[in-house]
Amino acid sequence: MDKKVQSIKWLYLTVFLLPVLAMAQQKEPKKEKETTIDEVVLVGYTKVSKKDVTNAVSSVKADAIKDMPSTNAAEAIQGRMAGVQVSLSEGSPGADVDIVIRGGNSITGSNAPLYIVDGVQMDNALSILSPKEIESIEVLKDASSTSIFGARGANGVVLITTKGGRKKAKTSINYNGFLGVRKIQNTIDVLDPYQYVLYQYELYYKNGIDTDKTIFNNRYGTYDQLSKYKDVKKRDWQDEVFGREAFNFTHNLSITGGSDNSSFSLSLNNVQEDGIMIGSGFKRNMANFKYDYDLSKKVSMTLNARYSRQTIFGAGTSSTGSQGTNRLRNAVRYQPFEGGSTVNVDDFDPLFANETNLVNPILLTNNEVKENGRNDLLLNGILEYKINKDFTFRSVIGYVQRDEFVNQFSGPITSLARQNNDQPVVFLSKTQSRRITNTNTLNFRKTLGNHKLDLLVGQEIVKTDAESLTMNVKWLPKSISAQEAFANIQSVAAPSGMVQDAPKTNVLPDRIASFFGRANYIFKNKYILTASMRADGSSVFGPGNRWGYFPAASLAWKVAEEEFLKDSKVISELKLRAGYGLSGNNRIAAFLYDTFFITSSDYGYAFGTNVTPGATTGNIMANPGVKWESSSSKNIGLDFGLFKGKVYGTLDFYQTDTKDLLLMARIPQTSGYEYQYQNSGSTTNKGVEFSVGSTIINNKNFTWKIDANISSNKNTIKSLGNSASATANSYLYPSGWQNSLNDFLVQVGKPVGTYWGYVTAGRYEISDFNYDPATQVYTLKAGIASSAAVANGAKAVQPGDLKLQDLNGDGVIDTKDMTDLGNAQPKFYGGFNQTFRYKNWDMSLMFNFSVGNKVYNANKIEYSTQYLYKDNNMLAEVANRWRWFDDAGNKVNDPTALAALNANTTGWTPPAGAYFLHSYAIEDGSFLRLNNVTIGYSLSKEFTKQLGLSNFRLYFTMNNVFTLTGYSGYDPEANTRRNPLTPGVDYAAYPRSRFILSGVDITF
Repeated sequence: MDKKVQSIKWLYLTVFLLPVLAMAQQKEPKKEKETTIDEVVLVGYTKVSKKDVTNAVSSVKADAIKDMPSTNAAEAIQGRMAGVQVSLSEGSPGADVDIVIRGGNSITGSNAPLYIVDGVQMDNALSILSPKEIESIEVLKDASSTSIFGARGANGVVLITTKGGRKKAKTSINYNGFLGVRKIQNTIDVLDPYQYVLYQYELYYKNGIDTDKTIFNNRYGTYDQLSKYKDVKKRDWQDEVFGREAFNFTHNLSITGGSDNSSFSLSLNNVQEDGIMIGSGFKRNMANFKYDYDLSKKVSMTLNARYSRQTIFGAGTSSTGSQGTNRLRNAVRYQPFEGGSTVNVDDFDPLFANETNLVNPILLTNNEVKENGRNDLLLNGILEYKINKDFTFRSVIGYVQRDEFVNQFSGPITSLARQNNDQPVVFLSKTQSRRITNTNTLNFRKTLGNHKLDLLVGQEIVKTDAESLTMNVKWLPKSISAQEAFANIQSVAAPSGMVQDAPKTNVLPDRIASFFGRANYIFKNKYILTASMRADGSSVFGPGNRWGYFPAASLAWKVAEEEFLKDSKVISELKLRAGYGLSGNNRIAAFLYDTFFITSSDYGYAFGTNVTPGATTGNIMANPGVKWESSSSKNIGLDFGLFKGKVYGTLDFYQTDTKDLLLMARIPQTSGYEYQYQNSGSTTNKGVEFSVGSTIINNKNFTWKIDANISSNKNTIKSLGNSASATANSYLYPSGWQNSLNDFLVQVGKPVGTYWGYVTAGRYEISDFNYDPATQVYTLKAGIASSAAVANGAKAVQPGDLKLQDLNGDGVIDTKDMTDLGNAQPKFYGGFNQTFRYKNWDMSLMFNFSVGNKVYNANKIEYSTQYLYKDNNMLAEVANRWRWFDDAGNKVNDPTALAALNANTTGWTPPAGAYFLHSYAIEDGSFLRLNNVTIGYSLSKEFTKQLGLSNFRLYFTMNNVFTLTGYSGYDPEANTRRNPLTPGVDYAAYPRSRFILSGVDITF
């Protein structure tokens, strides 16, 4: 095992496990803190005492995150729950948060969990919740708990309960606000001005072409003039584009109170955040009102209204597109100086842009404007009727509406505008989705002697409608501003014979009807049986395949209640659990069972002098037999409490088998199509989760508590059906950062997300060649495989060129030498946090870690490959490349002199061929990150009482404090492709920043 991995393991053991073991040897503190095993958790459609839970459930309560200031609720739970991976895709304001539970199950469908907020389904709900308003988050992980949600539960379920008021409580006002600043944490090292011109000299002079030499001399000067670049002022474009101090202002205001029969809560949240990148930022306003009222002793109601409005500003650095959309490239590869060259870095030079495929990053940033807005509305009401002491009827009705828009402007100097007559282009998109949910349940609870019965039956409907409109508007006036363009798209002037792309619309209705039941039986408070059944009908599938059935059962044995353990001084809680269940996934593209037409000018035809858009069915054939992706899950677990609750934890072993995965299969082209979606895949996830916590010290003046979790998951593809070739049982899949680059392998027996490429073998040395003094030509010796076709654009390899391993020994480097280069799955991952309280001071430390995962650093491939363009800067390590020119600027050909010249160089000449993946770009992504440090001070109760306050706390926080990793890129957690098949790709990610803030928490 790598030394870095070992150091992370030992640090984890030192910081966490040793204090816990030491605690076990301590004498009991005067004041013991009991275990949290008696907590009530939300499971399915009802609340259950944690002692009686038979499933795999992780829970985070408000107390755990109340003192951690954050603008994103998902960040607040990162590293807190076993088996739950929470990661930011990149560091941009408002960046998407990926939450994957137990490794994810689907290959082409969504792996996002189902979110239920106060009984109503919402998509990606944590992005519109403030951490301050969350009462609890329960994550259901195994199918014995998620199957009650049937068609939508295969990827886990996140149940979120928001805070409400308390009955018989006086009105309380709480304000929590903080001011912070973000700063870039690290940059990619590139060649300095002198190193840059030396590299350009080599490119222009290497082939001895006089026109190339003249271009170089005119642009940079002759060789004897290049020393001036040692003193030329360096332009650090990354610092200029990403180096600003980005301020954040966050305000949280809540008002709560209640009377004898009612309670209310009003929460307001405002976030204004600058991005570290010029032109980027994030604004959000949220309001939530919750009202509970007892109509009578038997009837109560809850009303909840939530509204969120947020806008993300800035085009960012990347998109899910290819290399052409990479904006980071300009900041890394643009010439690193001002002066000394004929190219003025502060002016746009179209000739230089065409020659280099680069634009001044400052100018480009100001020419690309993007606004991505989202408004969310949630209205829900709950009516509860206690028919008698045994029966309770509950009805929940909810309405969720989301309106999204994207306004993007590409000014005259952008590549998109230059492809369209140097005229600005505007992209406009509007989407609205509306969801109505109604859930009705009848609950029966009865205790008879040693028997306790809890029965639930229910019915649910979910009706979703969505429409979208997208427009790509070209040929706007060159002088138009972004805001003018958004408001005046009618000002376009199409060149003669050209036609605008037709607007595209999409309508996506979705209907689900469900019936479910759940039974929970407890005997002697020791033996527990839980069983559930759900039937779902979904309009996503065609007639005959719309209904799915999802049963589940689980058992638990409270061993600590047995006579032989009742008087144990060590074991205070011990419960064994086992469960099995089925759940489904209907979150796939709609109407795959039917044929639809696509309109575009790409399919147009000439009519007169104009082009008329046409329509086509595309190359994907409909499949009436499309059905559910379904998962079966087995789980065995252990919950324990030791030393009267001073140590507590859980241990789970699980296996999830997912079948009928929807894959795109190749079909005979005689059908008129090339592909068809088929339910032909299956995967398996096996893993273990362990979480443990301890109140190490708990007395009047000092408290020290620690919680930790660690998980391991192994994913394996079991079948690919007709999607794979008959011989290899596999197929290749492109990550998409470079067109037509098949750099991922999907193969039976391997995990999803396997990198596929060549093995780097260093560089070709002089000893690999025969040298002809007469012609001064190096020819590769017999028996040594050439990487020319793959790495060198088919040009003959020379000493110093990149060398790849000939794995099959046939003497030729080709696609047959590509191999498995690892995958993005960690061997284990988790987090641990420690909280301290000393008198009026408090401190918390939040860590998360990952060990054994690989990261595909596509930036390294692009920024160390020459390919088509000169005058591009390179990674700093290119300065240590193979040299062809001596210190006097003379080309060296003689083998002895060339060997002496390169005695101290270790790098290879940047490849001249197209981009391709080799193991040089696959790095160990293991890391240990201190996510958050918070230090707070609360004024004494006596003093706050004199001020008319009930609480006054000042705090200082630093997020993303440090990361111990060997990864060379911005961030080992970067994941910019957003596709289940292509995880762990770091390409043009917005750099992650460190966030330092201070704030105040006041309660009146």
